[in-house]
Amino acid sequence: MRRPLSIQNTLWLTVSVLTLLIAGLVMQEVYVQWQQLQKIESLKEATLFSDKLFDATEKFSIERDVAFAMLHAPDDQAVASLRSRLKESRSYADNAFAATMEAAAQYTFPELTELKKNIEAHLAAIHALRIQVDHAMSLPHQQRSAALASQWYNEATALMTETQNLWTALIYHFTDINPIVTQHLRYRHFLRTIIDYSGRERAVIGRLLVENVSPTPEEAGQLLRWQGMIDLSWKTARLLAGQSGLFPAIEPDFRDAESQYMTMYDMVRDIFYLPVGNKAAFYPIGTDLWFELSAQSVDSLDTLKEASNKEMRRYIAQIENEGERTIALHLALLLLALGLCVYCFRIIRRRVIGPINAMVDALVNAMEGRPVSLVPVVHAQDEIGKLASVLDAFQRNVDEVRRTYAMLENYAHALERSNKELDDFAYIASHDLKEPLRGIHNHSRFLLEDNAGKLDPDSVNKLNRLVYLSQRMERLVNDLLYFSRLGRQELAIQSTDINAVIHDIENTLDVFLHERNARIVIPKPLPTIVCDKTRVTEAFRNLITNAVKYNDKPEKTVEIGFLDAYSLADGTMARHVFYVRDNGKGIASEFYEEVFRIFKRLQAGKDSEDGTGVGLTFVKKIVERHGGRIWLESEPNVGTTFYFTL
Repeated sequence: MRRPLSIQNTLWLTVSVLTLLIAGLVMQEVYVQWQQLQKIESLKEATLFSDKLFDATEKFSIERDVAFAMLHAPDDQAVASLRSRLKESRSYADNAFAATMEAAAQYTFPELTELKKNIEAHLAAIHALRIQVDHAMSLPHQQRSAALASQWYNEATALMTETQNLWTALIYHFTDINPIVTQHLRYRHFLRTIIDYSGRERAVIGRLLVENVSPTPEEAGQLLRWQGMIDLSWKTARLLAGQSGLFPAIEPDFRDAESQYMTMYDMVRDIFYLPVGNKAAFYPIGTDLWFELSAQSVDSLDTLKEASNKEMRRYIAQIENEGERTIALHLALLLLALGLCVYCFRIIRRRVIGPINAMVDALVNAMEGRPVSLVPVVHAQDEIGKLASVLDAFQRNVDEVRRTYAMLENYAHALERSNKELDDFAYIASHDLKEPLRGIHNHSRFLLEDNAGKLDPDSVNKLNRLVYLSQRMERLVNDLLYFSRLGRQELAIQSTDINAVIHDIENTLDVFLHERNARIVIPKPLPTIVCDKTRVTEAFRNLITNAVKYNDKPEKTVEIGFLDAYSLADGTMARHVFYVRDNGKGIASEFYEEVFRIFKRLQAGKDSEDGTGVGLTFVKKIVERHGGRIWLESEPNVGTTFYFTL
């Protein structure tokens, strides 16, 4: 049989486990917050990379459209008017793509490898085509290759598409970090869509202007579809900005950029969106002015983009600050928990374990007749101090008894007083021990309730076990206190009908008996006796519940009877004997005396079914207080009969 943990080890183990649980929960939260900060940092880098992709797409779309218009220019003057714009946009595009590819090198997601290779291949093709484009622009319009313009436009558009695919594949890895940032990234996607379709529109209109021809039905249809996509993208971008909480901060810039695009569309709608058939036309604006107006729209979009970036940087910084504050707070809580743990260890050692050990040593010395010297307790008003004061008073009384040992009247008086204070000691000990037990119970429940979603199943089981053990310990203390009272309280003697007692017990145990398929049998009427009705009722109830609880038969029977006389094994005769007989498991003869020992249980079952092992002890005490005796006879697998006299 395993020895139970000492009070010292139990308290230290409890404090240690609770501290480790708190520390574990705090460190888990710190780790989660730290991981979140790392994700936010990577999100910031991804946002910067997104900006580079945004700029590269935007700048290159201008180069594509200007070069496309120049390849269709009918004379050198038209080519010359756009040459400086081409040079400027090409320089911007090269710088933007160089920065983009340098930033892309830090991301090693497998799906990005092929996309980066495709972009590099398209960039190489663009550089080769630029040589052909520049050469073609130096030739008269009639000598230029008709397929070169389409080849240039398709290759440039393919590069922009691959850039968009790279952005989509990359941002996929960061959309689960923060819902607001995810909405913002989607919002930026639709800004990029506006740039894409506006660029296509700019290229087609630029060609029409430089050639002074009207759009074909196919081109007019394309322009209308693209404008529809632009209009839808503006509406969706506004919706996403509103959902993410971004719109109030960027509303002026958003309205300005949208107004620029809408104004430009209104200006050219009646000019370019009506299909005529690619016939000669005279337009009120020139190619250079058209690209200038487009550049202004692009600038307004850049301003909107920068305002959006500023607000998003502010939001991400706020998230970082909150995460850092949370980590600092949890670390402070961890330090506080560790400090409380150290404090509890000191309190347990100095104010609980030390005084208790001193009192135990004093009691041992007193039992062996050696001199007793109690160490004064510093905190005399706490529970341990009260126990020490009671023990000190008890010891003083014992010394007094010893000094007056030779006196048949002073000795009796001192002994009576000593017994009374011993009873008081048992009462105070039982009462004051409940406080730490309630503390263990309540703190364990608080941990279970406040951290239900965070504790693992093993920790939950351990805490539930701690709750159960504290409740069981309190029941043991209560039973111990009640047992001590049984020996010092006066009996309330009265005439009692035992038939009525059994009837009342049967009514109160009705559900208990029905659930266990048990019945009470009384072969003949029971007598009326003079006794303490409450105590005798308790004795019968304990014997009946034990007879049912430890009965393994399908149909359980409890017989209650009375014998005028009963012949004992030693040859003597017992008179006026009550008995309670069951048809249960039976008890081995070597345990006949053990069953009456306090807190002794012969059979272990479910915790919820077990008592504290004091029921038969109470019965024996009640019988003896009535001047009677109790004994038993049993046969394994047949049943047990408890006999007692009052």
